[in-house]
Amino acid sequence: MLNKFVGKGKLLTAVVLFTCIGLSVSAGPGLKFKDKKFKIIQFTDLHYVHSDKHKAQNDSTIELMRLLIEEEKPDLVVFTGDVVVSSPAVAGWDRVTQPMTELRVPFAVNFGNHDTETDLKTSTILEHLSKNPMSVTSNQIKEVSGQGNCSLPILSSNGDQDEMVVYLFDSKAYSDHGKVSGYGWVKHDQIDWYRRTSREFTEKNKRVIPALAFFHIPLPEYAVVREQEGTLGNNTEKVHAPTINTGLLSAFVEMNDVKGVFVGHDHNNDYIGGLFGVALAYGRKTGYVPAYTEILDRGARVIELTEGATSFNTYIRTRSEKLFEYTFPY
Repeated sequence: MLNKFVGKGKLLTAVVLFTCIGLSVSAGPGLKFKDKKFKIIQFTDLHYVHSDKHKAQNDSTIELMRLLIEEEKPDLVVFTGDVVVSSPAVAGWDRVTQPMTELRVPFAVNFGNHDTETDLKTSTILEHLSKNPMSVTSNQIKEVSGQGNCSLPILSSNGDQDEMVVYLFDSKAYSDHGKVSGYGWVKHDQIDWYRRTSREFTEKNKRVIPALAFFHIPLPEYAVVREQEGTLGNNTEKVHAPTINTGLLSAFVEMNDVKGVFVGHDHNNDYIGGLFGVALAYGRKTGYVPAYTEILDRGARVIELTEGATSFNTYIRTRSEKLFEYTFPY
């Protein structure tokens, strides 16, 4: 099914600190509402291949990212996986992070299944990215599975309290269990870490702090949302979720803080719909290097937050259009 709606058509000042292991603090560019507004751009599935053969496609990808950042003026960029899929990984990551570095926009990184197929481990990539002054992703949480699991609070406009939290999860690459085939999944120790951190934010602020979650591989529940009336966007590809459901969505529902989940992975999907009070959304494939037959114009998802609100606005941006404008709750 193909739905298409054309809707209505800030660079960040680094002012605070961010947290990435419980509520302890690490140095880095801070995230803060500005005039009660905060905007996120989700880039996904760049599939950057560092080679002369793909130079034109890579150049188009970087130029598109720069264009959308300059036009949308986000306060944060989040990459949701399959970003650099070839060696040398360092050269690729330096290139794809160049627009944020030069335009002074903080960025965070989820890894996808293909980011693990280069000459560097994802832990080494995170260590390299930590040297970039605009990187807000951390690998400090050593006791849970995966790389880059992280909580990023967004402070109020006056900087005196947490207003929103962005959670990053490593959804892994492929199953590492001999009895289970297919893609990886967010494991129970990661979910336990999220629950602990969510409680800490609630206790610290004396209220539930609304949140968003980002990772690469979609949850099995995306297949339910795909068939629902009111779901908006392209759903021309099956949901390639893990065959194991570890209950991450139920944790979000029970903790009552995560209002939106944003993933990549399926290049011909960009839909969004609600389930149990949580929006489940795909980004729009950003990279021009194809991995298989891909039918969508390259672009990104934009998420607009308002201080004090649990709702948010989101839409797809391409080089020339604004599509699928959606306000959650729908």
